[in-house]
Amino acid sequence: MIYEVMQKNDLKLYDYFNSFCINVPYYFPTAYGDWRKSMFNDCNYDGMPLFSQLHTFAIEDDGNINGFIQFGLSNFVFDSHGKIDTTQKYSMIRNLYYDKGTKDAHLLFDKAIDYFNEQCISKHYAFFHFFGMSCYARQGKLHESAFHMEEMLCEYGYEKEHENVYFTKSLHTPIAAVSSEISFLYSNDGNSIDFINENGKIGGCELYFVPNSSICFLKWIYIDKHYAHQGLGTKCMNKLFYELHQKGISRIDTDTIDSNINAQNYYLKTGFENKGIMRSYVTADA
Repeated sequence: MIYEVMQKNDLKLYDYFNSFCINVPYYFPTAYGDWRKSMFNDCNYDGMPLFSQLHTFAIEDDGNINGFIQFGLSNFVFDSHGKIDTTQKYSMIRNLYYDKGTKDAHLLFDKAIDYFNEQCISKHYAFFHFFGMSCYARQGKLHESAFHMEEMLCEYGYEKEHENVYFTKSLHTPIAAVSSEISFLYSNDGNSIDFINENGKIGGCELYFVPNSSICFLKWIYIDKHYAHQGLGTKCMNKLFYELHQKGISRIDTDTIDSNINAQNYYLKTGFENKGIMRSYVTADA
């Protein structure tokens, strides 16, 4: 049986989501209220709704959900300069998960395809990074633990768009010592940090604090090229670990594109653990 999931009957979906995605490193333990708001009424960082239309369908067998899909129209797109354009929309599959061996999983996809065929939009995305759920630091890509969905995506004309590597580090154990030559200058909201030494600003980073949790996501970090290869990147990261631990953060996550080997080596050097790859998809003719 396939049915559209409404907010009034979504508790069973919440339970399925948590049980299915237990091996996905960026689906953190999340309270039902936070999950529900993010699943059905998500906004971007400026409070703009992510979707103008969003539909969620689940498939059941003997009263148990064994798969679901969520698809719709985005409320905006990104132009060639990375700026928000509200005059256009993406059609996209936001979430798609089903148990291995589910016989009627293609019926979920058919719901999305029938809907997309009614829209006059050329680009069709699946697992678009930015449009992931905010309660999971907006990680929208499909993790390798659920790659059995790739076969069906390919059957329906999707191909890999981007691939990232995901990293995580526990901060339960504090850094014993940090460099005194580096200071941090925080933005008013505390999410952006400038790295300062005796020469002035040498780099910076931006953070996202996952709501109602002790988890932080590192969106980006950099050291000015004039100060590269001097060990300052490691010192800044260690100081960041220390300060986050002092604020009660117990875990920091990040990701980088698969081709950025330097960044991957940097994360491993500073104590992050590689948690696998994740991918986004787009139709071949987009």
